[in-house]
Amino acid sequence: MFSDNILLQFRDTLVKIIYIMMIMIFLSCIFLGTMSNKVYAAQYTEKYSSSALKSYPGYSDLIEKLKKAHPNWTFTMLYTGLDWNQVIKNETTALHGRNLIEGSKTGEWVCSYCDDDKYDNGSWKCASEATVAYYMDPRNSLYEDYIFQFENLKWVDGVYTVAGVNKIISDCKYMQGNKITYTKTNGKTGTINKSYAQVIYDAAKKYKISPYHLAARIRQEQGPGNNASSTATGKYSSYNGYYNFFNINAYGSGSSTIIKNALKYAKNQGWTDPEKSITGGAKFVADEYITQGQSTLYLQKFDVDNSDGSLYWHQYMQNVSASKTEGSTILKTYKGIDSKLSGSFNFVIPVYNNMPDTKCPQPGSQSIVTQDIQITSSSVIVRSSKSTTASKVATLSKNTKLLRIEIGNTKSNGYYWDKVVLSNGKKGYIISEGFKILDDITNCNVKAVATTDVNVRNGPGTSGTTVITTLSAGQIVTIVEKNKYKKIDGENWVRVYLSDGRAGYVAEEYVDEVSNSTGTTAKGTEIVKVICDSGLSIREEPGTSKKILKYADKGDYLTRTAKEVSNANGYVWDKVITDDGIDGYVARGDSKEDYIEVVKSNVSVTQVKGSGFKSSGTALVCEPKITVENIKKVESDAVVKNASGKEVKSGNVGTGYTVKIDGKTYTIRKLGDATGDGKASSADYVRIKNYLRKKASLNSNQKYAADVTGDGKVTSADYVRVKNYLRNKAKINI
Repeated sequence: MFSDNILLQFRDTLVKIIYIMMIMIFLSCIFLGTMSNKVYAAQYTEKYSSSALKSYPGYSDLIEKLKKAHPNWTFTMLYTGLDWNQVIKNETTALHGRNLIEGSKTGEWVCSYCDDDKYDNGSWKCASEATVAYYMDPRNSLYEDYIFQFENLKWVDGVYTVAGVNKIISDCKYMQGNKITYTKTNGKTGTINKSYAQVIYDAAKKYKISPYHLAARIRQEQGPGNNASSTATGKYSSYNGYYNFFNINAYGSGSSTIIKNALKYAKNQGWTDPEKSITGGAKFVADEYITQGQSTLYLQKFDVDNSDGSLYWHQYMQNVSASKTEGSTILKTYKGIDSKLSGSFNFVIPVYNNMPDTKCPQPGSQSIVTQDIQITSSSVIVRSSKSTTASKVATLSKNTKLLRIEIGNTKSNGYYWDKVVLSNGKKGYIISEGFKILDDITNCNVKAVATTDVNVRNGPGTSGTTVITTLSAGQIVTIVEKNKYKKIDGENWVRVYLSDGRAGYVAEEYVDEVSNSTGTTAKGTEIVKVICDSGLSIREEPGTSKKILKYADKGDYLTRTAKEVSNANGYVWDKVITDDGIDGYVARGDSKEDYIEVVKSNVSVTQVKGSGFKSSGTALVCEPKITVENIKKVESDAVVKNASGKEVKSGNVGTGYTVKIDGKTYTIRKLGDATGDGKASSADYVRIKNYLRKKASLNSNQKYAADVTGDGKVTSADYVRVKNYLRNKAKINI
């Protein structure tokens, strides 16, 4: 995968947003009700002490085992002062695509909002909150196999050798030998009378960083095998003789753009041979990361050290597992030199406030959903586990309605199994057939805010369900079902919609409904709506020069936790929490106009419906000819964006587009538009035909769009229906 200067990539792909996301040393986290204000302490480092870690569960036992096995190892604790929930939000929902996972991953590994959307060069997907939490939780890596992602990467005399460097790049066949042969800018062959290992060692020593780190980073970027990638061959069209071994500034949409941007950077730097590239890259890593508080692989991947005055955006790579992978490569090298690892290594281990009591689990292959289904077979058996011989939990008759919370993506005992919840709250498994998906069954529609940090789960109950996300205190949700699942694991559960369209369940006692008459909750917070036509900036502190955390569009809802905290720059500033749980400040207005207004009545979104389209859970299902104009005729404030995130103000909508209405985001699924180009055409029935032949893939939105017969699966009947629709011999209706 290509690494990049993340800030530039974000500017390239999301024009409207400024991606400098900082949290200052004394950032305040406002809690609601009787809970007091909590101020994060200044970040500091301290030598490991088990007594100092009593408030951070799960660290001491693991570190003590490492110390016992390796007495010469030392551990430095980085007390970040950051709230774990806010960290995960800033690494995920605050900016989708900040962390990526391999395209082969499915189920819990993948962000349910982005689903199968492709990132970077097309072979990566957006990582889910569960995935990011798994890799970010240091307790999952405090073992010998993974600890070296926390190694302090500053140069240490007497530790490194050229032979050690060569061990790391030994499977990079293009970097072997005592001399380096390369292509010059004039196309002729040049020679450097040094080995690659020597060049890497010299560059690292010059800039006082670990040569093993540099070697592992090059191997990560260029890959093992016989040939380097196009950014390090010196033979790429229009960039002959330029080299970028670290893939610095490699960003953009598609491989060609990524390569060109990397080589353009190399050209501007004058990197006309491998030694200049590696030496220049070493200086970049030292100046931009090692000396900026990011002196470990972990901190280069997850920017949670604010030594440079910022957080989150300054990350060397998007691959969420990169630091763990590179750390393992370093370990193998050290073991090759000293199998007992008896050297004096120092490790910098971050800790966070309010972490879960236990380690964040590894995601599973099953897809996590919250869906209502109806039995279509004469009877379906619910079993206690994924086996036809498992005990029966219940037998469901035809037309029974129930909740599905997991979709099996791999076979167990010869079948795909889905996890379901019965009306009494019991959970079990059914074979993935004999039912159809329903529109969400709801019995209310009321806005509410979380009164504390609380988990949202895919079903009712703390046992047998999966955490989808964690709400921040003050975060807005819409309750759409209550009084159905009572006293499940000691709690009454309500179904809620999040602002991005996802659904889940939360314990009722931790959400506070908004009054219809005042727009306030029992705890005294207010729901406000953005009415400024151009939207508003949510800033880290009051003031027009302060860092922008994110933007709120016109029509978005915010929770106001404090009024008139400042009058900076001629504006009245309020303290707010965004609909995705980020704390910040917003300009309420100036002497001429207001930019936000209190929601005086509970205006939660009811079903969006118009001629040829309707909302169904988190989706807006459309017939083939629906346009932006059709939607805006019914919902005038609707904001439609294409698959790249660019606002579309007229013309066709396509499968994979999004539309935001009254603070809720829906993903558009246009029937017949399996390609996502906005219309049903011959390309769509060809795509469906190739999918059935296993020559093409469809993501979940495309599968829904391809299922024009509405039987819950993509078959040859759908291919025929689309073809006949184009011949005016059939209709495609909702």
